[in-house]
Amino acid sequence: MNKLLTANFFRMFKSKLFWAGILFMAAVGIGFPLVNYNAMIKNDYPLYLDSTFFMGAAFIGVVLSIFCSLFLGTEYSDGTIRNKIIAGQKRTVIYLANLFTCILAGILMCGVCLVVGLCVGLPLLGSFQNEWNVLLPFILCIFFLSMAFSSLFPFIAMSSKSKASSAVICILTAFILIFAATYIQAQLSEPEIYDSYIDMDETGNIVTEEAEPNPNYIRGTKREIYKFLNDFLPGGQSFQIAQMSTKHPYLLLLYSGILITATTGTGILIFRQKDLN
Repeated sequence: MNKLLTANFFRMFKSKLFWAGILFMAAVGIGFPLVNYNAMIKNDYPLYLDSTFFMGAAFIGVVLSIFCSLFLGTEYSDGTIRNKIIAGQKRTVIYLANLFTCILAGILMCGVCLVVGLCVGLPLLGSFQNEWNVLLPFILCIFFLSMAFSSLFPFIAMSSKSKASSAVICILTAFILIFAATYIQAQLSEPEIYDSYIDMDETGNIVTEEAEPNPNYIRGTKREIYKFLNDFLPGGQSFQIAQMSTKHPYLLLLYSGILITATTGTGILIFRQKDLN
């Protein structure tokens, strides 16, 4: 395991793709505080560092889908995995070494985003509005989220048969998760009641519209399912962490842990049975 990890880490730190991911996440950490600072100056309204500090969560899934799929896909296209097995390495060890490499990459990318965001945001936006006991769970959440993505994409990449199919499926999965989260959150944000309002008709008469139920509001079991999917799926977690909108961050940590365990266990089982010829 140590030799495989050393070789993987060496290849990762030499990878232009890895450094492109680091630079992109650093740009996220720089860009959002600058945007908020300009908005604060223009509108003369105070904005705090909290509002942008976790925005990296919204991007890490796509970044890792590209990195993991191409980084691990290269092992198939170059025949590296087959050579490792011929050299006597166990498939489980190979899988875990690749997994730990992707997890480290995700943690470093998120870490760079947070550190850069802190360095840029503090001088521009000042301190945090929330206390550290509120911020700390979200810091843990973004790292666990990156680990969940770093477990999901190796599961796909190590189960694929080529670098191209690995990249396509991983990147497509990342965007499907984003679109699904967007749809689910839009449905959950529908108001239960349309408020009453006063308007003027074409003749100039004042018309009062009474409050009425929203037919698009989701109720009952369907709403509970949507709420569960919003918390459980990485796409929903990404937006909730980025916006600091969840009231139960520790539940997101639990769900990320379940995803990591499930994808890793299933991935190892599939890879152990996979025909590499």
